[in-house]
Amino acid sequence: MTAPPPPDITTSTSSDSPFFIIGCVRSGTTMLRDVLRRHPNLACPEETHFFRWAEPFGTDGLNRVLSDNAVLKRHREIDGITQDEFKKLLHSSHSRAHLYNRYMALYIQRNKPQATRWFDKTPQNVYGAMLAAAAMPKARFVHIVRNPMNVAASLRIGRIVKVNDIIGAANYWNESAHIIRGLRRAYPGRVHELRYEDFMDNALDETRKLLEFLEEPYDPTWFSDFKPRVSDHDASGVLSAEDRKRLQMVCRFNMQHYGYLKAVATPT
Repeated sequence: MTAPPPPDITTSTSSDSPFFIIGCVRSGTTMLRDVLRRHPNLACPEETHFFRWAEPFGTDGLNRVLSDNAVLKRHREIDGITQDEFKKLLHSSHSRAHLYNRYMALYIQRNKPQATRWFDKTPQNVYGAMLAAAAMPKARFVHIVRNPMNVAASLRIGRIVKVNDIIGAANYWNESAHIIRGLRRAYPGRVHELRYEDFMDNALDETRKLLEFLEEPYDPTWFSDFKPRVSDHDASGVLSAEDRKRLQMVCRFNMQHYGYLKAVATPT
């Protein structure tokens, strides 16, 4: 049986006001996605990475990485969208926003037809956050931030993403934080931030506040089966004292901003 052609939906309830979960990898973005997937109105596929890379839309470079990346192929398989369908969507879309709306319409049709709104969880889309905000004027952004010591330790352990060098790990976190600060200055009403540690302490209250920002209804029974599992990668001992010192050197300003490092008073 031949699959129906991908829908060309440019205006729909699900595409009016999407939101993006962005930030640094290993910061709890997947956990947050899985919580929000329990909401009856919300639908989210596997990671897409449509805004991650800097090549302009429609260029061979971007088409190649989106089409041929093995991880993204696997994600689309989980989403129930074939490689042929994705290529047709990609090559007949005129922008990343157009591609997103059409991909998400097909995803919702096949996976959660009762959903009224889509969202995306790709932490690395933070690198294209300003473009996403400009291209999708009603889109909102959710930033979950985690203590960079824990992030760096997780990256060194490398179960999902492997980054052994402490400067590279520090800048995964620090560059993301810098971009978010710029995004908040440019679009102050469209960004919601929460700390991983606060979410672990009170998941339901943090979920309620997030849904209030998104203007979505909240019912605690939708999330009653969620049991947060705290993981302390920093306790693994993979970071040396010198690693910690170098990470603080790179990340000091943003660590202070997010309350992970006490500000040191400047002598007068």
